[in-house]
Amino acid sequence: MRPSSILRFGLSLVAALVLLTGLVTTAIYLTRPEASVVTDELDKPVMATQIEFLATAMQRTAARIATHPQTLECFATAAPVVCQAQAANLHALNQDATVLFVTAGQNQLLPGFLPGDTRQLIATAGRGGESASASFSLSISHPVVSAEGKRLGVVIVEQSMPQLQALFDTLPLPDAAAYAELQQKQGEGVASVLMRRGNQAIKSRNAPNWIALAGTPWTIAVWRYEKPVIERVAPYFLGWLLASLLIAVLVMAFTLTVRNRVGDSLRMLVRFTNDLRQQRLRADYPVSLEEFISPIETMLKIGKIMLGKQKEVTSQARLDHLSQVNNRRSFDEKQKELFASMKDGWSHSLLIMDIDNFKQVNDTFGHEAGDQLIIKFGEALKITLRNSDFIARLGGDEFCVLFPFTPLERAQELAERLRANMPESVELIKGVTQRLSWSGGLSEYSRDDKEENEALARADAALLEAKRSGRNVTRIRAAA
Repeated sequence: MRPSSILRFGLSLVAALVLLTGLVTTAIYLTRPEASVVTDELDKPVMATQIEFLATAMQRTAARIATHPQTLECFATAAPVVCQAQAANLHALNQDATVLFVTAGQNQLLPGFLPGDTRQLIATAGRGGESASASFSLSISHPVVSAEGKRLGVVIVEQSMPQLQALFDTLPLPDAAAYAELQQKQGEGVASVLMRRGNQAIKSRNAPNWIALAGTPWTIAVWRYEKPVIERVAPYFLGWLLASLLIAVLVMAFTLTVRNRVGDSLRMLVRFTNDLRQQRLRADYPVSLEEFISPIETMLKIGKIMLGKQKEVTSQARLDHLSQVNNRRSFDEKQKELFASMKDGWSHSLLIMDIDNFKQVNDTFGHEAGDQLIIKFGEALKITLRNSDFIARLGGDEFCVLFPFTPLERAQELAERLRANMPESVELIKGVTQRLSWSGGLSEYSRDDKEENEALARADAALLEAKRSGRNVTRIRAAA
């Protein structure tokens, strides 16, 4: 299974949030309130109700006049006096209205002004039923029927409607979103426009909604502007894009920051591991994330303990367990290092030593006394020699001192000073004191040597000469 990454997690989070934002945007779009400013009012505007109310009132008036006894007498007798008296009464009741009596044969009984719409009503009144005609005035006709059910004629009531324009202006119509016309029927399929309002360009885009005004020849046609789907969706889509872009930028910025800080902290852990492997630790390992502070502090504490134990083990491995000076392995490494530096022109010397009468002490007083003699001798060497001198126990009672960057003449002076400053005797065990003396062989590393042990071999040969000559002396064997 391929491992994941912080960046891949960030991309997945971006995708999930963008999808969630899309779902929320879609839900907002689907549940948005319809942007119809006056939809309900346009379906049945107040002005239509008012006009219908006026038409109904005029229709009731025409019906009352048509059934009035004096009107029936006028039509029955055709007496001008009766008809004129009734007309005068009606005029007194409503001076804004014009009332006309027309016989069934379409003979005008009461003379007066006949508007064009009224003339049209007269032409059609004899065809039966009720009818209406209007421009800026409204004319209502009603049949006159005798008690025996005989049709006598019609009553025409005509009333001016100067408030028609004001009523049409009350139509709640946003200019940019809708367009309306007040139309009047002129004949079969023919209509004229009396009034218009709104953005006329909308008329060519959509079919109108028709609002018939009952009892009148008028109709209100309303065209509403409906945005295309792309225009309705575009703002929500752009909002979703902007929100998605913002989410992507913020999440990726956060993800990259976290990735960089995690990477820095992990690199610091790698550095800590490398330092621990090289047996060195720094005072502090700063990290970028707080979550790494506690673990790295714990690791640092453990590392210091491990390093201390490791150094202790390493040091013990390089030291002679008895004399507590360097052992043979450490001597070989140091000698190899010094021999390699000969090519740079440096001079190094070495002194090999044997403790005098060591075997006699061992045989006489036992191994405990012999071990104490080796310990005391090692302590005396460390106290007397320089810090730069390398002291090692090669085995048994044999010790060696490397004098780095020291020519043979100077090494000879150091060997003589060592002999002069060594204690004369040491106490080995209770009641046993031994005179401390040693025999030594001194030599110098030569650039002509093929191997690093050649100088050691010369010093060993010089040591053998010192022992043969009576011990407690130092002999020198220079390179040929």
